[in-house]
Amino acid sequence: MLLPGALETLLGLQEAMDRSFNTGFFDSATTSRGVNPPVNIFEKDGEMVLVAELPGVKKEDLNIEVKGNTLRLAGERTIKYGENTSYHRVERDSSKFDRTVRLPVNVEADKVKAEYKDGLLLLTLPRAEADKPKQITIQ
Repeated sequence: MLLPGALETLLGLQEAMDRSFNTGFFDSATTSRGVNPPVNIFEKDGEMVLVAELPGVKKEDLNIEVKGNTLRLAGERTIKYGENTSYHRVERDSSKFDRTVRLPVNVEADKVKAEYKDGLLLLTLPRAEADKPKQITIQ
Protein backbone atom coordinates (compact mmCIF):
# COMPACT_ATOMS: atom_id res chain seq x y z
CA MET A 1 0.00 0.00 0.00
CA LEU A 2 1.37 3.40 -1.00
CA LEU A 3 1.58 6.15 1.58
CA PRO A 4 -0.22 9.44 0.84
CA GLY A 5 1.82 11.48 -1.61
CA ALA A 6 4.04 8.54 -2.54
CA LEU A 7 2.45 8.13 -5.97
CA GLU A 8 3.05 11.79 -6.80
CA THR A 9 6.66 11.45 -5.63
CA LEU A 10 7.21 8.35 -7.78
CA LEU A 11 5.66 10.03 -10.83
CA GLY A 12 7.83 13.10 -10.27
CA LEU A 13 10.92 10.89 -10.04
CA GLN A 14 9.95 9.07 -13.25
CA GLU A 15 9.49 12.39 -15.09
CA ALA A 16 12.87 13.66 -13.84
CA MET A 17 14.59 10.46 -14.98
CA ASP A 18 12.91 10.68 -18.41
CA ARG A 19 14.10 14.29 -18.78
CA SER A 20 17.67 13.41 -17.81
CA PHE A 21 17.83 10.54 -20.31
CA ASN A 22 16.51 12.82 -23.07
CA THR A 23 19.21 15.46 -22.51
CA GLY A 24 22.07 13.28 -23.70
CA PHE A 25 23.73 13.52 -20.27
CA PHE A 26 24.18 9.75 -20.04
CA ASP A 27 25.39 9.34 -23.64
CA SER A 28 29.00 10.40 -24.18
CA ALA A 29 28.70 10.26 -27.98
CA THR A 30 25.64 12.45 -28.46
CA THR A 31 24.29 15.68 -27.06
CA SER A 32 20.94 17.23 -27.80
CA ARG A 33 18.38 19.91 -27.03
CA GLY A 34 14.71 19.74 -27.81
CA VAL A 35 12.91 16.89 -29.53
CA ASN A 36 15.41 14.38 -30.89
CA PRO A 37 14.79 13.30 -34.45
CA PRO A 38 15.55 9.58 -34.77
CA VAL A 39 18.67 8.82 -36.80
CA ASN A 40 20.40 5.76 -38.19
CA ILE A 41 24.13 5.96 -38.91
CA PHE A 42 25.95 3.25 -40.81
CA GLU A 43 28.94 2.72 -43.08
CA LYS A 44 28.46 1.87 -46.74
CA ASP A 45 31.18 1.64 -49.40
CA GLY A 46 33.71 3.33 -47.10
CA GLU A 47 31.47 6.34 -46.34
CA MET A 48 29.36 7.12 -43.31
CA VAL A 49 25.64 7.53 -44.02
CA LEU A 50 23.10 9.24 -41.76
CA VAL A 51 19.35 8.94 -42.24
CA ALA A 52 17.17 11.19 -40.06
CA GLU A 53 13.38 11.26 -39.76
CA LEU A 54 12.19 14.87 -39.86
CA PRO A 55 8.46 14.85 -40.65
CA GLY A 56 6.97 18.31 -40.97
CA VAL A 57 10.35 20.07 -41.14
CA LYS A 58 11.00 22.24 -44.20
CA LYS A 59 14.47 21.90 -45.70
CA GLU A 60 15.02 25.65 -45.37
CA ASP A 61 14.52 25.24 -41.60
CA LEU A 62 17.41 22.74 -41.32
CA ASN A 63 20.98 23.57 -40.31
CA ILE A 64 23.64 20.92 -40.92
CA GLU A 65 27.27 21.37 -39.87
CA VAL A 66 30.21 18.97 -40.04
CA LYS A 67 33.68 19.41 -38.53
CA GLY A 68 36.14 16.57 -38.00
CA ASN A 69 34.11 13.70 -36.59
CA THR A 70 31.26 15.85 -35.27
CA LEU A 71 27.96 16.40 -37.02
CA ARG A 72 25.38 18.95 -35.86
CA LEU A 73 21.77 18.74 -37.00
CA ALA A 74 19.47 21.57 -35.92
CA GLY A 75 16.13 22.82 -37.09
CA GLU A 76 12.55 23.63 -36.34
CA ARG A 77 9.20 22.07 -37.11
CA THR A 78 6.42 24.63 -37.33
CA ILE A 79 2.81 23.53 -37.23
CA LYS A 80 0.08 26.11 -37.84
CA TYR A 81 -3.61 25.42 -38.26
CA GLY A 82 -4.67 29.05 -38.49
CA GLU A 83 -6.75 31.26 -36.27
CA ASN A 84 -10.09 30.30 -34.74
CA THR A 85 -8.95 26.69 -34.34
CA SER A 86 -10.27 24.57 -31.50
CA TYR A 87 -7.85 21.82 -30.49
CA HIS A 88 -9.19 18.51 -29.25
CA ARG A 89 -5.84 16.73 -28.99
CA VAL A 90 -2.30 17.96 -29.60
CA GLU A 91 0.33 15.23 -29.95
CA ARG A 92 2.33 16.86 -32.77
CA ASP A 93 3.54 20.29 -31.85
CA SER A 94 5.94 22.89 -33.16
CA SER A 95 9.39 22.18 -31.81
CA LYS A 96 13.06 23.00 -32.18
CA PHE A 97 15.87 20.49 -32.07
CA ASP A 98 19.63 20.73 -31.91
CA ARG A 99 21.50 17.46 -31.98
CA THR A 100 25.24 16.79 -32.10
CA VAL A 101 26.52 13.33 -33.00
CA ARG A 102 30.11 12.10 -32.85
CA LEU A 103 31.02 9.83 -35.74
CA PRO A 104 33.62 7.05 -35.50
CA VAL A 105 35.74 8.69 -38.23
CA ASN A 106 36.65 12.19 -39.41
CA VAL A 107 34.63 13.43 -42.37
CA GLU A 108 35.66 15.32 -45.51
CA ALA A 109 33.27 18.24 -44.85
CA ASP A 110 33.59 19.74 -48.35
CA LYS A 111 32.34 16.51 -49.93
CA VAL A 112 29.26 15.86 -47.78
CA LYS A 113 26.08 15.30 -49.82
CA ALA A 114 22.61 16.01 -48.43
CA GLU A 115 19.27 14.87 -49.85
CA TYR A 116 15.87 15.63 -48.33
CA LYS A 117 12.63 14.03 -49.50
CA ASP A 118 9.34 13.15 -47.83
CA GLY A 119 10.62 14.07 -44.35
CA LEU A 120 13.78 11.93 -44.62
CA LEU A 121 17.23 13.48 -44.58
CA LEU A 122 20.03 11.43 -46.14
CA LEU A 123 23.60 12.58 -45.53
CA THR A 124 26.53 10.91 -47.27
CA LEU A 125 29.64 11.65 -45.22
CA PRO A 126 32.90 10.69 -46.97
CA ARG A 127 35.68 9.55 -44.71
CA ALA A 128 38.58 12.00 -44.49
CA GLU A 129 41.63 10.93 -46.51
CA ALA A 130 43.83 11.15 -43.39
CA ASP A 131 41.52 8.64 -41.62
CA LYS A 132 41.60 6.01 -44.37
CA PRO A 133 43.79 2.98 -43.73
CA LYS A 134 47.07 2.94 -45.64
CA GLN A 135 48.61 -0.22 -47.10
CA ILE A 136 52.17 -0.67 -45.91
CA THR A 137 54.59 -2.50 -48.18
CA ILE A 138 57.36 -4.50 -46.56
CA GLN A 139 60.72 -4.08 -48.31
